[in-house]
Amino acid sequence: MGKSKTSTVVAVMSVFFIAMGIGTITPALQNIAEAFPNLPFSTILLASTLPSLFLIPATAWSGMVAGSKVGYRTLLLLGSLLFAVAGAAPYFMNNFTTILVARALFGIGLGIISPLGTALILGLFEGQQRANMLGLSGVVMNLGGIVLQMLGAVMCTISWRHAFLPHLLALITFFMVLSMLPEPEKRKEDTATGKDKMPGAVYLIGALFGISMMLNYPMLVNMSTIIITGNLGDAASAGVVLSMFTVGGMIGGAVFGKLHQYIKLNVIPLSLIIISLGMGSVFYANSLIMLTVGSTLVGFGFSILMPAVMMIIGSIVPPAAFASASGMLMAFMNLGGFISTYYIALLLNINNYIRFPIFVAMVVYAISAVVFYTLIKTKYSKSITPPVN
Repeated sequence: MGKSKTSTVVAVMSVFFIAMGIGTITPALQNIAEAFPNLPFSTILLASTLPSLFLIPATAWSGMVAGSKVGYRTLLLLGSLLFAVAGAAPYFMNNFTTILVARALFGIGLGIISPLGTALILGLFEGQQRANMLGLSGVVMNLGGIVLQMLGAVMCTISWRHAFLPHLLALITFFMVLSMLPEPEKRKEDTATGKDKMPGAVYLIGALFGISMMLNYPMLVNMSTIIITGNLGDAASAGVVLSMFTVGGMIGGAVFGKLHQYIKLNVIPLSLIIISLGMGSVFYANSLIMLTVGSTLVGFGFSILMPAVMMIIGSIVPPAAFASASGMLMAFMNLGGFISTYYIALLLNINNYIRFPIFVAMVVYAISAVVFYTLIKTKYSKSITPPVN
């Protein structure tokens, strides 16, 4: 690989490195709540979940205009700058409303970036090199998530304000894109033939995946509260436990190919039961070790589920619409993340136990595993049943 090609790879990977930046302040949520004691905890959670709401239109807009109306480089420069500046801005703020405004702008920046990494790989690389880059992107994305979340946790031990400063790492992405990334050729739009139309099944799959994200969020956003109020550790401990969600994700992504090779669609119920076991470990945990095991299992299972879902989407969507379908899936994921704030509040009104939403997730994932296994088994059995003469 030549020097210019290496520079391109580094620049593209820098985009993936910040792609999971939405979880940076998650370990600091309890500390933020203590800094604003007059606000209900559901309002505090908006600091983590509000960006998900603004991610949705930003992701859709970015996916539609990238490479056709606005250059990839322009979008990435704008997105990474918003990510860095708006992400770090709460360090200087005392009013929670202005903090939420900054979080909304941060969500827009991350939303602009979100659909572009994969699109860049598809536009700049071909053949096996493209496949290798897609695999590498998953590893870098999870690694970035670990680094940002760990930095947020460590900085939070100084002050809740410092937890926002790791967002400034996006300035590295900004300068790498500015100096090292070539602009891909503009894509050809084909609106006359209707090749880019989205199958209805994509919306159904997206909605189900959004529900899955909604079920996951109570574990992620409440981990610091579970640990601190349970006298199991501090914000740094929460950062370690939550980072294991990402470590589990890296392992899950690494083994997905082999798992799918051997058990095909059964990888979906397997992933669901692993997530259920992880949620159960978190719900019943009375130590950091059990919380860490649970967080790792949930990350492992989710990172098996996600590529399995993407493969299904890839099989029902024409190639010209795959990027749009991926963006649609991400939009539903972020919608589920935003709705989770009110979903958590609803469940806590039913049972005011901070782990109750995690118990609900454990049950729903277990039932889903049985349902999907039954559907797959039924479909497979029909496919191998010989015709009656």
